[in-house]
Amino acid sequence: MRGHEVHVVTNALEVEGEYRECFRGNEDLDNYQPKNVFVHNTDPFDNPQFIPYGKPYFAKLASLAIEVVREYNLEIIDSWYLLPYVISGFLVKSFTHRPQILRHAGSDMSRLFSSRNLNLLFRETIKAADMIATSPRNIQQFVEMGVLKEKIFSKIETSVDTEIFSPTITPYDLSMYREYKQNTPTITYIGKFGFTKGIVELFEALSKIKKPYNLLLVSGGEGQDILKQLLSYHDLSKNTILLGFVPPWKIPSIIKASTCVVHAEHNFPVLGHFPILPYETMAVGTGLILSEELYRKRKSDKIKRNDSVLVVDPKDTDTFRRLLLRIIENPGYTLKIGKKARKISEQIEDFDEYLFQNENLYKLLKISKS
Repeated sequence: MRGHEVHVVTNALEVEGEYRECFRGNEDLDNYQPKNVFVHNTDPFDNPQFIPYGKPYFAKLASLAIEVVREYNLEIIDSWYLLPYVISGFLVKSFTHRPQILRHAGSDMSRLFSSRNLNLLFRETIKAADMIATSPRNIQQFVEMGVLKEKIFSKIETSVDTEIFSPTITPYDLSMYREYKQNTPTITYIGKFGFTKGIVELFEALSKIKKPYNLLLVSGGEGQDILKQLLSYHDLSKNTILLGFVPPWKIPSIIKASTCVVHAEHNFPVLGHFPILPYETMAVGTGLILSEELYRKRKSDKIKRNDSVLVVDPKDTDTFRRLLLRIIENPGYTLKIGKKARKISEQIEDFDEYLFQNENLYKLLKISKS
């Protein structure tokens, strides 16, 4: 929208099925490549045999990106997540002599970085990057690796676009699913399945509620067989709409179609981790249930329990059940919570600043390389 030309090099077309977002109809195709955005996919059918065999994601991504950089005379390589994208980006930097920005997840700096077999490669790639976009809490870790402070950019705070995530968005049409019960509250979980996500406790709490409700799961990743077994064990299958992963532009309407969204993550192994989905839920004005753990890590004291969010200890499944029952019996309760959440969202989100700081990062990198 600001006129920058962005080329996305991805292996999305050949990613494992449990992680793939499903497109439906022309609307998704129209949103796939908006103005000034061009998506380049690796070829899922080009997988030459070699021994020992493995999908050559690194090589395919790097080769395609080198081609794209040269063909379109691109100026900057912006790579996000160490495996496989930052490593592939380093190869592209090496052959095209374009500066590389390195971005990472919390799990990159904990779970992956602790790997004895990968640590040295990560360290060398990090030191070779022209700029690292990170959180202030990670600066010292990078300095101790030998990264110069002037190569660390810590001014980017992720923010929600409150014009896209808005109470005025049209709700997602759930009536197309045979499991959906009209005029019935919808409890929604969005994200990967995992035992630290609060989804197991959510199922247990819901299994004790006899009132009618819809359970909407927008979920994928490993463990889908376990998820379905848990739904069957708790006799929740008849109440459940299981969408799988969807494109990001559908998330606002899914949140809007929900009575409440549950994000009850607990005992999460990555320090400082806070997903953006709760803030997106607040921006839409939908009721949000947070775990105590996430509530403690919220980015603003303006977010208050039982005012703009609902807070629960997911391990206390009886209290969890009572909260869900109150929402199911009185959906208007979460409407009030959601309206307050939207007002707080308008105060704490600054998407223009987020864009400005990303542009600032690119300008600084161009100046340093000129």
